[in-house]
Parts: sequence; structure tokens; C-alpha cells
Amino acid sequence: MKKYFAFMSIGLLLLSMTAITVAIAAPENTAAEPELIAEPVLIAEPILISEPALIAEKISADGYYQDMLYPEIEKEIVPLLVDPGYSYLRIKPGESDEMTVVLFNHGKEPLTLEPYVAPKVFSDNMFDEDWVTISPAKAELNNGEKQEFTIKVSVPEDAALDNYDANVFFSDLEGDVSALYPGYNGALELSVNVWLPPNVQVFNSYINDRVEAGSEYEYVIKLKNVADKAISINPEFEVSEDDWYGYSAQASLDEKDVTITAPSVIKAGEKATVTVKVRIPVDAEGNLNGRINLNIDDRTMNEWSQKVSMNLDVWQQPEEPFTTSFVARTDDPVTLKIISRDYNYGDSSTSSTAPSFDIVLKNADGQVKSVLISSGHSSTVSLSQQSPIYYGIAMDEARDGAMSDISVSKESEDGEQFNVYQQGSTTYTEVYLADGAVGEWTLEIMPHNTENFEYSVNIGPVD
Repeated sequence: MKKYFAFMSIGLLLLSMTAITVAIAAPENTAAEPELIAEPVLIAEPILISEPALIAEKISADGYYQDMLYPEIEKEIVPLLVDPGYSYLRIKPGESDEMTVVLFNHGKEPLTLEPYVAPKVFSDNMFDEDWVTISPAKAELNNGEKQEFTIKVSVPEDAALDNYDANVFFSDLEGDVSALYPGYNGALELSVNVWLPPNVQVFNSYINDRVEAGSEYEYVIKLKNVADKAISINPEFEVSEDDWYGYSAQASLDEKDVTITAPSVIKAGEKATVTVKVRIPVDAEGNLNGRINLNIDDRTMNEWSQKVSMNLDVWQQPEEPFTTSFVARTDDPVTLKIISRDYNYGDSSTSSTAPSFDIVLKNADGQVKSVLISSGHSSTVSLSQQSPIYYGIAMDEARDGAMSDISVSKESEDGEQFNVYQQGSTTYTEVYLADGAVGEWTLEIMPHNTENFEYSVNIGPVD
């Protein structure tokens, strides 16, 4: 433990020294360039201690990339570098995949490399070391040389679908220290996602709606069994118990306010609909949350691929209008434009009522009549010729920023349409016209059925 903190302290000190050196370094380096060794397996250009830099910029010609600072002073402490320092593999049960890593010896002494697999610090899901084969099993690496290793991961047929982590160490440095700096210290951080294509397509990954207290709503979750066998389901409501709800105006729905209707079996190749009826309490405020656990009895469906999140925003009509003022310098007509956007996040927002506004314009002579001269709405639609993006896979790949959900509103009747058209946010527009007058004006806007709006006032001739 003392050695652990010692290495941590050294690491922090080195980072501080590096930052200071970068800030005050002279624009030209007067230090003599070291003599380069001509062997093709040697590193092209060692980094000088007086010239800390991204090592990727120094030895990229060797096909090597490591997006971290690696000054010469750190090489003296930990001379072995692994490229890449992190690898992520997706493998189906019964199959295998492999990757190649390159090790660089920046030290002064030759190193004996004997790679082995060890648990990853702070990880609860370690895969069996028998899954991994590394070749060569042993290698000698002289100063300035590099050595390739092939790492093959073979997943057993009966492996559970999950994310697994481990470290592959090539040096004799203590594992808990090496794991803190993937790529340095002869350590490779290895993650393996064991997966199978889901046998049930879940087209709604969440339900998002704007609701009113005391009202009832109905939503549908559409499923399709793409397997060659019947699959059982048993949907049930789950109360949200996330701790962070306690720090906002969010609360969980009560189980007694949610009624679910669904078949118990989906036959091979057939579709099914899960109907969710929600009663909003009369005293509800803020946001109501919950989950529908579809309980799909199939190995290919992991825990989160079959949970549909619910987020219901309880609409509260403001008691007072939004009020502002403006000054007209001419008596040209006054044109007021109001825009409201419904961010329905991939067609998951099921509200069907369009927003509207009550407008009051006043000047020195009192209230001025305004006329609604136009209204309209626009929306974004994404076309995709691919199969639905399964929520479970998206959760597994969230670490890569690849998370994406497809959901369907209660108005969709065509079970196939959401494979092609995915509606995004909708914009509503209203334009009002009033006779102008020089002087100060007051504008009042009372919104209905919207969470946001923006406005603009134009004083001038009407096109």
C-alpha cells in the first residue's frame, strides 16, 4: 500500500513538472540529438527530458499512437510502453477474436517479457484467464526495440452475456500501480463484451410524455420475435429507486397507478403489443418516473435491453403570463412571432396537443387588437434502412458514445414504419399582427401546453 501511494505521488509530481516545462520551455531545443540506431525495429526518435511532448508526435512514423504525455524522465522510472494501452472486443459465445499490441523498451536495460492476465482494479466482472492466449509466451526486448504480441480471446459457448474486464501485464511492476496508467508500465487494459443478437426487437426504449395531474394516459410498447421459437414475456412495473431523484423535482410513479396488459407468449416471427395505462395523481407535481421490465425469457436479452424507462412531465399551467416591454420608434405595424419546440427525442414524446398562446399587446392608448395571421409546424424526420438499434447493445456501447435509442409514439399504427421513419423534434409557430404606434409597449404571453417558447418583435412594413 505504501508503494502504491509512493507511485501515485511520483506520478502527480511528474505531471506537474511536465506542465511547468511546457509553459517555460524555450522555442528552440539546443540539446544535441541522440544518435539513432538504424535497425528497422528500433524507435525512430527518443524524446529528450528537456522536450516533453506527445509521444504520438515523436514516433508516429512507426505506426504507433499513444495520446498521453511521456517525457524522458518517466521512461527512466517505467521504461516499458504498450500500444494500444486499451482494447475493447465484442465476441459472441463460442467464438474468438484477437488483437495485436506493440511493446516499446525505452529503458537502458534489456527486458524479459512474460505476459499474463490479472484482475482489473475496481472491476467486479473478471473473465477467466483461460479465455486468453498470448503469443509469444516470452520475449527478450533490448533497449530501443519493439516487440509485437498477439492476444486471442476465446469465449466459451456457455459464457454469460455481459461486459468483462481484465489487465494484461508484460512487466514485473506491481499490478495495482500499472493498472492506473493503461499503456504505461507494461499494462494493457482489456474489455470484452460477450453478446448475442437479441431475439426480441424492442422498438420503444423509453416513454416520454407531458401529462396533466388527475388525467389518464395509454402507451404501447411494440415487440417482435425474430427467433425461430416462441418466447415468453411477463411485463411488470418497477419503481424507480435511483438516489439522484432525491436531489430534484422527480419522483417515482406508484405501482397502483400503472396497469399493464400483454400476451404471455410471442410466437416465432410474430409481433406483440404491451399496453401501459397510467393514472396521474391529482396532486402530482414535477416529473414522474418508472420502468417497465418486460421480463423476456430469452438468453439473448440482457437486463437493460428489456427495460423501458418512463419519464412523465406533469404540466402545470402558469397563473400569470410572461410580461415584457419594448419601444417602437415608428408607427409601422407590429409583427409578433412566437416559436415553441417539442423535443420528443426520436418520436418518444406522445403528447398530441399542440401548444397555443394568449397574446395581449398594450401601448399608451390601452390594449391593441392583435390578429393571428399565420400558424404552422415543422419537424425533423430521419430515414434509416437499417434494423432497429437494440437498446441493450446501445447500453453496452455507451462507453464509446455510441448509445442510440429508437422509440415509437402511441399514434403509430404501422408496425413496420418505425424501421424507416424516425420523427425528431417538432417546431410550432404563430405570427400575430397589430397596428403600430410610436412609444412604449407592453407584451403579455400566456403559454398553453408547452415547456418553452421564444418570441421576436418586428416593427416595420409587412412583407
